[in-house]
Amino acid sequence: MCSAVLFSLLAGTAGTAFAQGGGADEEVRRAVERAVGSSIASSVAESLSRSIVSEGLQLMPRATLFTSPFYNRTEGDFDFGSFEADTYGGVVGGLFKVHDIFLIHGAVAGAALTTDVTFDGDKTSIDAHFIEFRLGGDLVFLNTQPVKAWLTLEGGVSNFDTELTDSIWAWRAGPSATVSVRGGNVLFEPNVGFSFSNTFEDDDADTTTTFQTGFSVKYRGDKWRPQLNFGYAKVIDPDLGDDGFISVGPEILYAVTPSVLVGAAYSYGTPLTSGIDVDSHTVTLQARWTF
Repeated sequence: MCSAVLFSLLAGTAGTAFAQGGGADEEVRRAVERAVGSSIASSVAESLSRSIVSEGLQLMPRATLFTSPFYNRTEGDFDFGSFEADTYGGVVGGLFKVHDIFLIHGAVAGAALTTDVTFDGDKTSIDAHFIEFRLGGDLVFLNTQPVKAWLTLEGGVSNFDTELTDSIWAWRAGPSATVSVRGGNVLFEPNVGFSFSNTFEDDDADTTTTFQTGFSVKYRGDKWRPQLNFGYAKVIDPDLGDDGFISVGPEILYAVTPSVLVGAAYSYGTPLTSGIDVDSHTVTLQARWTF
């Protein structure tokens, strides 16, 4: 969740608007979108890397199925109050090789969110549910032994529902590019992309444009495969006046068999904007089956 959104969540939900559901549902929706979206992105990215890089675009295997349950805890402290948000969710999806240079992927994710806001000594709580469907295509445009690269175009729809308001349907779409550079058993994989999102409910609402970049450093051993992930995201339109949000954390995968991997990951995230004290912790379990 970007820092400005978190700030708006606390300020907006602390007053009567939160209690009456007037506008605060949008800020809570963005909070759970970030938790779910990051889990989908990491699941798809790792499956793509394994299929394109590790398997070297062989004719077989042709498909990967993955699942990733996760938990996110976000806390914020301000002079006038604080908040705590707990999100429990999971992702299920698949990656399918249509051609040696073209793959498609799809995923469905769901989450339940509880947010507690303390303001002026009063505490208010809201429960929410979120579900998202995504579909994307992946085109490999560089396929050499030391360097591989691919373009991804992805879109999706989501539904957000709280106990205070009617459900909200929204859409998102965006391109991204990933490069994978191999040196022995070590992979370096930077990525960059943009996403565009808006709701179906309000024709006058501005479309949000987000810039996203990051990298992963991976060690590909026979059994144990540790890696370090870093990400940065910033809303560039509309201008929220913040400096973006970073996340960093380790991940470990274990090859039960050549086609079955299990693992776990931890990520810590925080806004870069001065004066905003927000900490986000995410724990993810992972399982992948390639066949």
